[in-house]
Amino acid sequence: MDNSNRGSSVSQKHTGTGHNVAGDLTIYNIDNVDLATELAVAVLVGCWDEKNDGDIKVITSLIDEPYESWIKKLRIIEGMQDSPLIHERGSWSFKDRIQAFQTVSSRLFDDHLDLFQAIATSIFKTIDPQFELAPEERYAAVIYGKVLPHSQLIRKGLSEGLALVATKQELLTNCSKYKGQYCASSVVKEVFSTSNWQLWASTQNIQIMLAESAPDDFIDEVERAISHKDKPFDSLFAQEGVGGILGRNYLTGLLWAIEGLAWAPEYLSRSLVILGELDSHDPGGNWANRPLNSIINILLPRLPHTTASIDRRIAAFKALEREYPDTAWRVLVQLLPRNMETTFGTHVPTFRKFIPNDFDKEPSNDEYKAQIEIYSQLTIDLASKSSSRLISLVENIEKLSAFKFDDAIKLLSDFSKKPDSDELKLELWEKCLEVYNKHKKFSDAWWAMQPEQNEKIKDVSTDLKPEEPMLYSKRLFGQRSYNLFDENGDWKAQEERLAKERGQSIFEIHAVNGIEGILEFSRGIERPDIVGNSLVAESLEIPLDTLKKLLLSDIKEEHSLTSGYVRAKNYKEGSSWVLNAVDNWNVQDKVELFLLLPFNKETWDMLNASFDDFPYEYWKNTIVNPYYCDSTEDIYFAVDCLIKVDRPISAIDCLSRILHNDKVVDSSKVAVALLQSIKTTEDVKLFDIDSFNKLVSYLQNDDTFSDDDLAKIEWAYLSIINRDINGSLQPQVLENKLANEPSFFCEIIRYAYRSNFQKEKNELSESEKNLAKNSYYLLDKWSKVPGIGVEGKFDVNAFNNWFNSVQTECEESGHLEIAYQIIGRILIFSPSNDQNWILPELVEFLNRRELEEVRTGYKIAIRNSRGVHWVDPEGKPELELAQKYRIKSDEIELLGFHRFARTLRELANEYQAEAESIIEQHSKKNGC
Repeated sequence: MDNSNRGSSVSQKHTGTGHNVAGDLTIYNIDNVDLATELAVAVLVGCWDEKNDGDIKVITSLIDEPYESWIKKLRIIEGMQDSPLIHERGSWSFKDRIQAFQTVSSRLFDDHLDLFQAIATSIFKTIDPQFELAPEERYAAVIYGKVLPHSQLIRKGLSEGLALVATKQELLTNCSKYKGQYCASSVVKEVFSTSNWQLWASTQNIQIMLAESAPDDFIDEVERAISHKDKPFDSLFAQEGVGGILGRNYLTGLLWAIEGLAWAPEYLSRSLVILGELDSHDPGGNWANRPLNSIINILLPRLPHTTASIDRRIAAFKALEREYPDTAWRVLVQLLPRNMETTFGTHVPTFRKFIPNDFDKEPSNDEYKAQIEIYSQLTIDLASKSSSRLISLVENIEKLSAFKFDDAIKLLSDFSKKPDSDELKLELWEKCLEVYNKHKKFSDAWWAMQPEQNEKIKDVSTDLKPEEPMLYSKRLFGQRSYNLFDENGDWKAQEERLAKERGQSIFEIHAVNGIEGILEFSRGIERPDIVGNSLVAESLEIPLDTLKKLLLSDIKEEHSLTSGYVRAKNYKEGSSWVLNAVDNWNVQDKVELFLLLPFNKETWDMLNASFDDFPYEYWKNTIVNPYYCDSTEDIYFAVDCLIKVDRPISAIDCLSRILHNDKVVDSSKVAVALLQSIKTTEDVKLFDIDSFNKLVSYLQNDDTFSDDDLAKIEWAYLSIINRDINGSLQPQVLENKLANEPSFFCEIIRYAYRSNFQKEKNELSESEKNLAKNSYYLLDKWSKVPGIGVEGKFDVNAFNNWFNSVQTECEESGHLEIAYQIIGRILIFSPSNDQNWILPELVEFLNRRELEEVRTGYKIAIRNSRGVHWVDPEGKPELELAQKYRIKSDEIELLGFHRFARTLRELANEYQAEAESIIEQHSKKNGC
């Protein structure tokens, strides 16, 4: 054989030292045929999928010979003992790529790297066709045929190959000096020479390796893209949250790439500034991978993700602060103790040895304290530059080092002396009191400030307190009273004290500004309803003319104040105030007031006293809450009224409450409400599934309730019944009809499936579609085997009669094949007896020659019955199932039912194959 017939016909111009510094190449000389060059080219590619035509084209252009002849040589190497290659069902990779590169790198020449550079550039510049689709369609890119012409495997392999030649270029002894790094730099520059967002999205999976290949060039290209007029990263951020359930994130690769570079001290400053600029473009989102989080993780005092010294870290942070001060502030706050104590880490470089082997990631206690001291001082410095940061400073003041706490207090005190910024002073005053209350309330907690420090917070809050009651009273009317307490315990006494304080504030505002001042105040707080309560507590009246206007107001805060006032007035003065207030009011005004009162008999008695006719508008609009009712009789009264105004869904909630309290309920009223709900105009969002399930279950267990009415209810709500997570609710009447009435079974099949006699698909009306959907739901969840009586005994004659009728009717309609499959599916629910896991009569039935489709349905149903399940990497559940059905097959075979035994044996073989596939998939090594 001619030794000159080498795997690559690329010209091998000698430009290096010619020394093989790595390993013994004679092991790749087979029968005087040198295969080392073929292996060297394979190392450049790294991994590929030979089932992908695009991958074959890539490799062919690199080796300049037919793939078939080249791969034969690699298969010889793959068959050797201790081969560096791995071949798994068409996918090729290396056991230890770096070791293989060290062995054969001397067989690579400039021309190899030039070709590799051109091919890698072309591959990496290819825009993923999925981005031609709308974001919500990209998850189905494979279905639409919008996929890359080559595999992700070869993209990964080529990107790692680029990092390999750049970081191990000293091994390229037959290439020009620095050829590896030149190649990598050229690829990175060329790939990112255009600044469209689709390119950055398409390359996110390889950006980590491109960054390692040419760090400076990669950062240069990111900087250029950020400032480019096309704003590609703004477009990438905009992609988040669209497409799929949680949306997609196309910036993860970029963030990990920069995190990897930040491990090196020389790239730390550039990395932080780049991340800071990205953060300035970040609109926020649901994904944790964000530029801000990357910066925080890199600088985290307890576990920094960089090898830079503390001085260099602080210098890098100051570089970030000079260019992006707002980002720097947000980072700084998170670097203080207890704000971010845990981390999932950052990306660690694969090929660049930025991290020394003896590097200790965890700092000593002295180093940690030194960092906190520095970051505390920086917190004071940055807060002094912008008063808008003072709120955050107060929120984190206890986390500052002890030496810097007084500096923060002085900064706040100095700000209190400024003549302007009343709104900010108000916010700061409220925040100081919140912090003071928290630390006083939990003074014995390990994280609490020392009492003398907390008193300083209180003192500075006094300096910040506004003079206007309209301002300093706002905090008393927030969402949670608990936050205003300053003691841990005796909540009732503190609540009473708070109510008095609220009342005093409202009294002061009313004394100076009157009811108009109260209304103005209520528009700027969170709980105007408490203002209404306080008005009543202080015996302050809202004039009736004003009250009527407020009842009809579209302003949410005014309506809330009115609600609190009316309820408190009713509670304090009773029906006399209500009836006197609405006297001579028109119907609309009356209804609006009654809608604010509790949903109970007292309100309804006043309602009847005020209206001559049935108060339709009240019952049509009232908020239904049966918990306010004192008796079952009252709730039934409400049910009748709600049914009268077409509010059956609300009536269902009331009936559910009765069932919960009394354990019994009027079935006839339940039926009326459920059947009326089918066509109601009431908002279906109010429909409570749990209440529905309990009421239908009650009807199913009520022997006095008509099966015909129950069948109507089950049919109408079949889709909801089938969504019952616990499986506790079944369409019992309908399932019994399927099992006992063959004509009903055949009718349902005709609704759900097209006849074999019908060649063309007819366009269905909306009602026909709903009918088909319900029929499919019913058949899909059916679990009652025909022939089984009420007591659970199997009657073979009843079963055979049912089957014969079904067979005749479905054969005439063209539905016999699907009927057979459904019958096979239902038979997996066959009861067992003391001797058999399946009834002998059904085994004989399943073994009949002409019922192959029934056996097929049985097998499919067994496979589907597992549902969603956890995949054990060792395939143990599948192996157990294979053994289980192998034993059953043998048992049935011994009884002489060979056809059914074969079906069970096929099941066993399928589970065995599934187990072997799982084991194989999980045993593969990650990476190339």
